[in-house]
Amino acid sequence: MRRALAGLAAAVLTAAAVPAHAEIRALIVAVSKYQDPIPTLEGTPNDAAALKTLLVEQGAKDIVSLTDGQATRTTIRAALHDLGKRAKPGDWVIFYYAGHGAQAKSTDPTETDGLDEFLPLAKFSVTKPDPEQFVLDNDLHGWLMNFFPTSVNVLQIADACHSGTMNRAVTGSVFKRRTLDNPLAISLPPAPPDPMAVAPSAGDPPNLVYVGAAQDDQFALEGPLPRGDSPNRGLLTYALEGVLTERRPNGHLTADQNDDGRLSLAEMTSSLETRTRELSSTQQWSSADVPPANERTVVFQPLKPPPPDDRPVEVKAADDKAADALAGRGPWASIPRGTPDLTWSAEEGWVKDSRGDRVAEGLTSAEQLTGVIEKRQAISDLSGSANERVIKVQIGPRPAGQLYKNGENVDLVVVHEGEAAYLTAFNLAGDGTVQMLYPLDGDGDGRMAAGKARVVLARTKAARPFGVDNVVAIATPTEPKLLRGALGRIDGKRQPLVASGAVRDELDQAKGRAAMSLGELYTGP
Repeated sequence: MRRALAGLAAAVLTAAAVPAHAEIRALIVAVSKYQDPIPTLEGTPNDAAALKTLLVEQGAKDIVSLTDGQATRTTIRAALHDLGKRAKPGDWVIFYYAGHGAQAKSTDPTETDGLDEFLPLAKFSVTKPDPEQFVLDNDLHGWLMNFFPTSVNVLQIADACHSGTMNRAVTGSVFKRRTLDNPLAISLPPAPPDPMAVAPSAGDPPNLVYVGAAQDDQFALEGPLPRGDSPNRGLLTYALEGVLTERRPNGHLTADQNDDGRLSLAEMTSSLETRTRELSSTQQWSSADVPPANERTVVFQPLKPPPPDDRPVEVKAADDKAADALAGRGPWASIPRGTPDLTWSAEEGWVKDSRGDRVAEGLTSAEQLTGVIEKRQAISDLSGSANERVIKVQIGPRPAGQLYKNGENVDLVVVHEGEAAYLTAFNLAGDGTVQMLYPLDGDGDGRMAAGKARVVLARTKAARPFGVDNVVAIATPTEPKLLRGALGRIDGKRQPLVASGAVRDELDQAKGRAAMSLGELYTGP
């Protein structure tokens, strides 16, 4: 399934930007408290509050919220219907849902997989489904099409998983997969007759846009973001806040890929994909449907950036050797208990993040731990500026995000599409070591021809040190001699912040003509 509400895919957009007289209106539905065996979600109230704050800062005044028991089929339908009556031409209506997503057996012959997607609401019962406690994708699709004329733009945002086989939530600080009793392909009773829930046969109108939290075979996660002691949040909503707040030195948003001072829908959704993937360690990345003809449409304006977070990374020692090392000075705060950002065993050499993933191995010194911490910061600094519509790192032959064990073949490839450009690529190893990948001796100047180019960076095997590597690829309109010179001087050294700073300088100087992408490689014994 592509998303929790697969039928809500967008066709095209008509407005180039929000007109001066237009308004943003919204319906926010957040469900956190479910009946057993459906687990409770901790992050949806935080997500709903954050989105409401975001919309208020965008100038929205017409915001309706439905939480937990307030959200039923009837109340959601009525709220959308009323919004349609109040909306004026040029307005944007945001329909936001945070909660579980699920599937049921379908009698619709157009559902090729034989399943309908639906929203299970707070009092939904797996054994005795009540039509008031769920909303089918087709019904919601019909409401969005029939309640809003094509002169009113509708943006659907679903921070929900796409299958009942996996919970959106996690327990504690570690992302965990949990199975529901009888979660998949249950039978639902028919919904009450509703002519407005039947979508017109002519297809989607040009005013519907969709943003989903994950891809077809993934699940929307929540957890403490961005720090181990932070409140639970859904990755998509948290990433959206970052898209609208994080800025370059020139004041433009880092997600403003062409650096023109405007955040288009294409730029927003591209940045969301990279950010959700980085936040989830490649367990999830967002989906969106923004047709090419309307990619430059602007909906949201930049928000005031939050105050800088100068707190050091919190590290918990897993053994006495790590505790002794953490007692010294470094870019960390040693905590004896609670939920840390990182956990370090100096005796065994591993470092785990707050999700329980081993991000590095073979680290026995405080100097090596500093490299891990600085590498995390470097990747965080770069992820908001990625433009994977132009350049993309592909790591194979396994599907994205899977672990490569010691000795298994790994292919590193870059795909670039657009004007002729010069490719530069390097790896940030799990301990922060910079490793130049391209161009090396024999690769020439790294120039890629216009159109679609595919460059093989390396065919290698997974080997120690194990952990999480990040491949960084940059396409520039001219040969980046300064960037390559800087990377050459630190090749083989543990200086990730120098590398990320050099990349940011190159992107800023190119004024929107350069593009950068990240790829994640997971290796283990």
